Amino acid sequence: MSLTQGAKASQACISCRKQKRKCDKTLPVCSLCARMGRPCDYSDVSPSVPTADDLASLHTRLAELEQRLRSPVASETSSGIFPDVGRQPVNGPLWLGPPSMNRFPSAIFLDIDCFKWAQLPIPKPNVDVPQDVYDILSHGNAVQEATAEYFDSVHHWFPIISKKRMSLGISLWEGGPDLAMLFLAMKLLTSQPIAGVDSAVDNHLYTASKRFLALLEGSGTLSLIHLQSMILVTLYEFGHAIYPAAWMSVAMCARYIDVIGIPSFKESSLMLGSCATWTESEERRRVWWAVYILDRAICLGNKRRYSLPEPEDNFILPVDDGAWDDGDPSRGLQASINTPAHQHQGPFARLAQVSMLISQTTTHCRTTVRNNLRNTAPPFDITSVQSLIDNLISFGRIVQSDLTSPSPPSASLSPASTITTITTTTSTSTTTPEDRYFALLTPRCLALSALIQLLDVYSCPENLRDGPGPGGIDAPNPKTADELAMQVRAISGLRDASMAVRDLSLEMLEAVVLPAGQRRLSPLCLDALYAAMATLHWLWKESGDAVVGEALEDVRRAIGRLAMRWRLANEYLDMVHHHDVTTVMAWKGVSP
Repeated sequence: MSLTQGAKASQACISCRKQKRKCDKTLPVCSLCARMGRPCDYSDVSPSVPTADDLASLHTRLAELEQRLRSPVASETSSGIFPDVGRQPVNGPLWLGPPSMNRFPSAIFLDIDCFKWAQLPIPKPNVDVPQDVYDILSHGNAVQEATAEYFDSVHHWFPIISKKRMSLGISLWEGGPDLAMLFLAMKLLTSQPIAGVDSAVDNHLYTASKRFLALLEGSGTLSLIHLQSMILVTLYEFGHAIYPAAWMSVAMCARYIDVIGIPSFKESSLMLGSCATWTESEERRRVWWAVYILDRAICLGNKRRYSLPEPEDNFILPVDDGAWDDGDPSRGLQASINTPAHQHQGPFARLAQVSMLISQTTTHCRTTVRNNLRNTAPPFDITSVQSLIDNLISFGRIVQSDLTSPSPPSASLSPASTITTITTTTSTSTTTPEDRYFALLTPRCLALSALIQLLDVYSCPENLRDGPGPGGIDAPNPKTADELAMQVRAISGLRDASMAVRDLSLEMLEAVVLPAGQRRLSPLCLDALYAAMATLHWLWKESGDAVVGEALEDVRRAIGRLAMRWRLANEYLDMVHHHDVTTVMAWKGVSP
């Protein structure tokens, strides 16, 4: 039966009702649904549980809010994920179809050759977005606020999600339910500790995130967006000391990387499809480095084995962060992992470089301690230890100089670096000196963490090679001249490194006076403060030096301030308290 011209429905369509928009009730499709290219349903039945289509409607609503975000006060950074150029209209949902069982091809794990020869397809899973996630993301401007906050804080020190691809709408078009998970993970990581709640595990965002990740995993979701969500949740667990979850999550990320085949473009194209742009290929590389960095950082204190192998010699460091943010391949000059540290690199590349130094340091310390316990240590190799110490000290100085010299001196420019210097002036990146400070603060702190860890192994007066007994008093063999010289350097170096951390802690205290500064601080910085506190605690007990005591108190104040952002800081404070509850009190002249 044909519809009478101008016929109206008796009620608003489901989409307009959900979004609380005025519906003109035109049949068969209302004007708003026709303009947005979405299905228009006038039925009176609404689903009891939100599905993927519900979130698609939410996405449409977000697209409609684009005009607000184009206001003069909303810059690319503050407006979040929406484009200001080149955006295409949304013609329909990003994902369709009813929920389905996991149809992921098991041949990938049972017989990879069979999978390749048979060219078995990887079906796109259809996953319902959980009710609690839908409620969180559909509340007010939750997605815009979360993405704007993420790119204004975390992105500066851990840039692994392409802001350019987000702003052009590419990630929005390619994403499915995993995109909802990414938005949720952004909101989780940027959330502040809840007053009156003792544990970060009790955060409802964390509970919703873990459940949604498990749902995506169970449905066979395989995407870069899913992995990025896993990384952000792992960072949250690391920053708030949620163990053993953080430890297990890093390993899961490493396993996921192995499945999708990054950073190899050839291997990853099998699972993720071919890279269409340079920006996309760089994003894949950065995700690999993100897991590598977390895997090394989380082993600093426990010296356990890594989940991710070392990069091969042909691995490429992340390119300049500003070039990637701008989507400018002309400035994205690549450098291998063997590139000398003194050559100019961006902050994220510095983070990758210091993580490789951490890897060498932790491996050396783990091997040394294990051999000492077994009384099977090889002859003392002072040359390799001295070289590693020198590399850590030198790297710290280089990163420090990056703060004041973002480009290499013109006198030593190569043709390639000359191009970099010239094109840097045309960057549209909105990075400020404060952003650069917080981005470089992380590799500076991690270099000091690794240095303190290494020097600590060789600072003991007893001969660890011979396996000292209880109290370290029954080592039968005295140290050699080289070992004694190493001990002197280690103890002196520990003091110097700890005082350098004290200086950094004073900088942090000044930088995080305002909440904006706290938001931009990485939890990866905290290990250095703890290592320095533990060292200064020991040195004060040995000598009672007032200068050391003052430094200890400065670092303690800084880490106490940072506990307002990351609960991990409180854990470190408790651990120092366990060393000796009377030390700081005695220095202050207070009886325990």
